[in-house]
Amino acid sequence: MLRQLLRSHLQFEQVRNETFQSGFTAEGQVVPSARFILFQEGTVAYEVEGGEVLCEAGTAIFVPAWIRRNWKVVSAEPVRLLWAVFSVSERAFNTQQALIIDYSPEFASLVSGMERILTLWSEPDFNELLGEGELKALLARFLSHVKSSIDVKSDGDRHAEVDFAVRWLQAHYDVSSALGELQQQLTLHPDYFRDLFRQQVGQSPNRFLTTLRMRAARYFLDDPALSVKEVAARVGYNDPLYFSRAYKKFWHKTPSEGRM
Repeated sequence: MLRQLLRSHLQFEQVRNETFQSGFTAEGQVVPSARFILFQEGTVAYEVEGGEVLCEAGTAIFVPAWIRRNWKVVSAEPVRLLWAVFSVSERAFNTQQALIIDYSPEFASLVSGMERILTLWSEPDFNELLGEGELKALLARFLSHVKSSIDVKSDGDRHAEVDFAVRWLQAHYDVSSALGELQQQLTLHPDYFRDLFRQQVGQSPNRFLTTLRMRAARYFLDDPALSVKEVAARVGYNDPLYFSRAYKKFWHKTPSEGRM
């Protein structure tokens, strides 16, 4: 993940320093962008994909893109957060569903770095390259220290064609014939490639692609202007009925129920 991060372009959407009062609850939503959050004061209950963690002062978390998240202030005192919202080229973090959390001894330096980014962001002519460099340095420090198990092996641990396949599927999950088109670009025998992919990624290429599509579908379904048929097309399904069955099998609810 770290190598992918350093090669990718990080595009800022927000950088903020804000205080939330006790009892504040954020609306649950699927977020299409990644977040790096520093908790400076108070305590927040942060929930992603059904799992909840308590984030106290001194906690840093990375929230991957394309997942549903909820959070609320559970401390009696207000919460002060410093965070950046950003997108990543090639959907580098699409395979990561869990929060990455750390009570870092370098928290003060992470805060200093984020404050530098906030200062840059506040300027009329935001220097995006400088801000990107600062954020990559923060994330590199954070991810290098964090004690977290990440299911998908790092780029350097994967076979070159498996690594290519992961990144290609992340970028082309909306292509209806994605698996067929991917196979045409590989030199490994299909059976050997599937076995190798499963060993190194933890799931089959088909399951990996389905996960990408279903997470994107859940995001698009939050837009009431899009019909189920349009959502299906956006995530690579030509047949909306087949998409609905696949969605229910994956999320245990229909697309219509997923909008509620």
